[in-house]
Amino acid sequence: MITKTITLLLFVLFFTESFGQTNSQYIPVTINSPLFITANEKETQAGLKINNYGLYFNLDAHLKRKIFIFSVQGNDGSFKFDPLNFNKYYYQGQEASLIQSYPSKMFYAEIGVGYNFKLISQKLSIIAGIGQQFQHLNTRYFLQLDWGNESRIINAGVSIRGNYTKVNNSELITLEPVIQGKIKINQFRIVNQFGYSIALKKNHDYMMPVFTIGMEYII
Repeated sequence: MITKTITLLLFVLFFTESFGQTNSQYIPVTINSPLFITANEKETQAGLKINNYGLYFNLDAHLKRKIFIFSVQGNDGSFKFDPLNFNKYYYQGQEASLIQSYPSKMFYAEIGVGYNFKLISQKLSIIAGIGQQFQHLNTRYFLQLDWGNESRIINAGVSIRGNYTKVNNSELITLEPVIQGKIKINQFRIVNQFGYSIALKKNHDYMMPVFTIGMEYII
C-alpha cells in the first residue's frame, strides 16, 4: 500500500512539474518531524493536525534506522484557525513578497526519506525529500535535520529545514526552524509545534510564523 502511494505521488509530482511555474507565492506548511521513539525498531505514525494555513495529515514510518515520511496539507479557502492572530501578521508590501502571510485555497503534498542516527536517549536524524504545491505548481526540494530527546511522558525536539523552489520565476531558499513537543498518552500523541518560514533571498528577509497543534496515533 505504501509503495503504491509513493509511486502515485511521484508520478503526480513530476507530471505537474512539467507544466512549469505560475505566478503565486510560497505557502508555508507544517514541518514533518516524526521524532520516533528511540527504543522502537519499527514504528508507524498517523497524524491529523491544524495550523494557521490549513489542515494537515501525515503518515510516517520507521524501520530500524530508515525513515519514510508522507504528508499533505490543504485548505478549501474557507478554513481558518488562528488562535495567536497570525493571520493579521501581514508583511508591509505583501504583494511584493514571495512568502504568503495569510491562508488561502491550497493543496500540498510531500514525501521524504531519511536515516536515524540511533543515540541512546537522544534523537538525531536527517531527511531529504520533494514537495508539490498543486494550486500554483510550486515544486520544492528540502533537506531537514531533526534533534530531540524523550522521557516517559514527553518527546521534544527542534528541527531545521532548508527548502529550495522557484516562485514568480525567482529562486527562493527558505530556512524553516521549529520547536516541537509530543505528550504521550498510550498510543496517542498530542502534538504542539511552532516555527517560522524565513526567506534568505536578498531584499526578501522577512519571515512568517506557523503554529500547529494536533494528534498522532502510533500504529
